Amino acid sequence: MLSALSRALACAIAALADIGGGVSAEDSSPGQWTAPEVSEFSDWSVACDNARNCTALSVSREYVARIEANDPGDYAMPKLWVKRRAGPDARPRVFIDTTVWGEAGKGPGPASLHVYTECDGDCTGRAYRLVQIEPGRYELAPGDVAAFMAESVTSSRAATRFADGAMHGIISTSGLAAAMRYIDEVQQRRGTVTAIFAKGPRPTRTVPPEPSLPRITVVRGEETALEMPTGIAAGVLAARAQLCPEADLVARDPLRARYRLSTGQFLLAVGCSGNPYAPRRLWLIETPGRGFAPFMLPRPEQGRPAELPILPNSDFDPASGMITAYSDGKCGWRRRWAWTGYEFEMIDAVEMPSCYGIPLHQWLQTYRAVPD
Repeated sequence: MLSALSRALACAIAALADIGGGVSAEDSSPGQWTAPEVSEFSDWSVACDNARNCTALSVSREYVARIEANDPGDYAMPKLWVKRRAGPDARPRVFIDTTVWGEAGKGPGPASLHVYTECDGDCTGRAYRLVQIEPGRYELAPGDVAAFMAESVTSSRAATRFADGAMHGIISTSGLAAAMRYIDEVQQRRGTVTAIFAKGPRPTRTVPPEPSLPRITVVRGEETALEMPTGIAAGVLAARAQLCPEADLVARDPLRARYRLSTGQFLLAVGCSGNPYAPRRLWLIETPGRGFAPFMLPRPEQGRPAELPILPNSDFDPASGMITAYSDGKCGWRRRWAWTGYEFEMIDAVEMPSCYGIPLHQWLQTYRAVPD
């Protein structure tokens, strides 16, 4: 038995030799995370996904650092969002979010949005009507969007007022114009009549349509017993030793899991860090009769290279067939992949560089696929 185990280990180590070189498991170390998929312009952040659908909001790391240093009470200020789908006929939509840490406050909300100008007192321009769409969330009347955008360049702040005219909140628009120009560029609107700021004479029909999303065949499964053939067990041990140098190979592994997939294959997970407060898992595919392999995880956002299947804070949901990983709790990224029977494919990715208490469902989308 010992001889068979030694041979299995030697074969597994040889098979892994071509995998480990030059590929990092993560884009950066946890305290220095940054995502090129999210662009920041002064106080604003903006991102577009692979369908060229774009979202911008009045929060950035620079903005958060400033309010933390000067007035943490500004966390309660409303946030301004701008969303626009790709395609010639899509129009920009503007939203006001008054929630704090995702919770809507009690009492009346704002009734109007204004451009705020410096003066002796609270000076605001024209009132642009807000329509409540859910508690704590309002949309600027569609007919007012173009006029508000045009007036916004005259100031670096906007304001919201209650129905009785009393001041509700102040919003930074420093970076708004740059974020809108970014969206115009990504959606290829620059020089057309549909652009927000980069307008030109070209007609609406010259704007390209929204790209279709990739469809992914997802393999689902169920959790099963941890026992596996001797050769596979030896190979997994070798993979863990090579790819997870910080892991304790002797101690019990609480992150170990095994799932039987509908293809007859198995998805394996083993712990890949030495810090229980920063858990990482190595994900492997076992194919009966053919051994196992750490298939690379694609990173199609803006053409990123694939990475080793070593993920922080990751779990597999057998019902959906998706591996979900995230970098932190209150900010960072969340990504999901699925096994197709032959390879991993990304299902979606969202990012939020700014630690501002923005709920996960509002993080900026950088990639989407349609799981089947």
